Amino acid sequence: MTRLMTALIGAMLAIQTASPWAGRLESLNPDDPMAYFELAEEIADASTDDSQQALARRLFALSGVLDPPRLGRSACLALADLEADEHAKRRLLALAALLDERAGGFGQGPAGRTGYSRRAEALAVSEALSFYRKGHGARALASLETPGAVEILDAYQAVFRGGAERFIEECRLYRNSRKPIISEQDLIEMLRVEAALLSGDERSWSGELLLTGGRPLIEVDPDRLDASFGINAAQACYRDGEWGRCD
Repeated sequence: MTRLMTALIGAMLAIQTASPWAGRLESLNPDDPMAYFELAEEIADASTDDSQQALARRLFALSGVLDPPRLGRSACLALADLEADEHAKRRLLALAALLDERAGGFGQGPAGRTGYSRRAEALAVSEALSFYRKGHGARALASLETPGAVEILDAYQAVFRGGAERFIEECRLYRNSRKPIISEQDLIEMLRVEAALLSGDERSWSGELLLTGGRPLIEVDPDRLDASFGINAAQACYRDGEWGRCD
């Protein structure tokens, strides 16, 4: 197979992968990193093949690199959720833990600590929040049927005004992909709660992983998310089926 034919096939595959979201991809702008994260969530949820999963990963990574203080940790956790390789997953979780330490541990739970020890309930609440943002209220309510999940929502009333009761009411309203209108600040707080829920209690292993992982420290350097994610932040604009510079 000639090099030209290989390039043409690659370009065709890229266009086919992105085509359902081509318009939104081309509208992305580095000045709005949250849009990258939101589109990544949507693509990851609807993905049917590896190429679409790869596109979601790229968008999550770009969102974190473009706005590390607000989205760096959420991007790490989202990428870890998509990662099949256990070592790579642990590396991303270690990086998320480092970013959390740097931020002073946001998303404090009812016990006054970051993370939540009841894994099943925490995962159910995280799924419910994600479904809610996408307008899948019925699926969000199904996730909240996990015993203990509603109690977690009530514990975070500082973020969810009205607690579990209000959140459940809104889930009943936003169904069939009718998405709720969420302010940017409320969305950030929601992502922070998800990050806290998914991080768990045990964080001491992250330091050991950094020392014994057998890879250069740059791979989990919170100051170099671009290197950690393997992404070039300068190529953040999608034009004519390719990623490149925005200028």
